[in-house]
Amino acid sequence: MTATTKMLSRFTAYATATAITMMAAASQAQELVKFNGVTAQGGATAQMFPIYMAQEMGYYKEEGLDVTLNYSKGSSDAARQLAAGNVDWGIFSSAATMQTVQRGFPLKAIMQVYYPDTFDIVVPANSDIKSMADMKGKTIGLSDLAGGEVPMTRASIVETGLKEGEDVKLVVAGEGDPTTIRSFETDRIQAYAGAKRDLLLIAAQGIETRSITPAAIAAFPGDALSVRAETYDSDPELLVKFVRATLKGRQWGMDNPDKAFELLKTKYAAASLGDNPVAPQFWSLVQTYYTAPESVKVHGTMLPEAWKVYMDYLQLGEGEQKALAGPVDLSTILTDDIVLKASEATAQN
Repeated sequence: MTATTKMLSRFTAYATATAITMMAAASQAQELVKFNGVTAQGGATAQMFPIYMAQEMGYYKEEGLDVTLNYSKGSSDAARQLAAGNVDWGIFSSAATMQTVQRGFPLKAIMQVYYPDTFDIVVPANSDIKSMADMKGKTIGLSDLAGGEVPMTRASIVETGLKEGEDVKLVVAGEGDPTTIRSFETDRIQAYAGAKRDLLLIAAQGIETRSITPAAIAAFPGDALSVRAETYDSDPELLVKFVRATLKGRQWGMDNPDKAFELLKTKYAAASLGDNPVAPQFWSLVQTYYTAPESVKVHGTMLPEAWKVYMDYLQLGEGEQKALAGPVDLSTILTDDIVLKASEATAQN
């Protein structure tokens, strides 16, 4: 064999091996199942850190998934996108889940994402207002009239025996930004209801606050991971894979809070609030969302009692204040089987 022939032979072997490697890589990429979701959040936020960590650590790819997280204008918008089939899964308020089901779009809540509710109603620390009962004749600012804080705020008004519109007005007043501050300073609003992240921003701008949310309302459940009932019925194994990877992302972040925070600050600056002075406080707050009550034995399983209490409150009031026209069958909405299967598989690994 001549030198030229040997060279050609080696080149051919190398080219063949390279082609096989590229084909294998392409095949592997093609095998990933796209599984797109939406959150109630309007943009990147540390509250979605289990998703980010699962992506960064490769947990989704290990399960054969290509996961994309999309954002929305609030819980109602996110629930609509899921019901319409624009996404495969959604993370939004329990109120939006129940409302969507009542409107004729069957959903399954397969994992409790946050355990405590992430919303609160506050007043300036030096305000004469001591409780929701003192809000008669006053105005509450909201970040969005379609946001997850709206049902909670309306339930708080009803709990106190007041009537929305007649006794208490609701207006849009920013997201803890300068608009919110001006609304307080000009007495346009006397209280503000929003995500606890937004409340941290208010304090950072010079207005210390305190909560007036009724205790019963503060016990409402937080956001859950929901899918359409048809997805739950047709491909439960896909859901197990997704939940397993997400739970692993949550666990990695909780076990490595400093590393997770650093990753959020560098790669997801907007999610962590970047260089904002309250960024460390926000990260600490987020971790409390993912800390389950002692009664929860497997993280991610539901608290049906808390959902039942919320459902009962959502049926109170009149007109728009009445978020639910009647009860929904929670036994057909809430399920722990996906989380339990995912947790069993993780323990075995």
